[in-house]
Amino acid sequence: MAYTQADIDALRRNIAKGVKKLRLGNGEEIEFDSYGEMRRRLADMEAEVAGTTKAGFAVGYVTTGRGL
Repeated sequence: MAYTQADIDALRRNIAKGVKKLRLGNGEEIEFDSYGEMRRRLADMEAEVAGTTKAGFAVGYVTTGRGL
């Protein structure tokens, strides 16, 4: 599903008001069970709009010189 910045703003307003229903710009209505579920959906929406995903993990490599 393609989210818009307007959808993100609407969800933020609903979180601030404590409203657990959200109507998206495409007419779809979502009812959340908890505040945590709303925050997770917000993070997913922000990642999608920003063009990033939450999947995957970061890998780091340690390099050392002499004496360590």
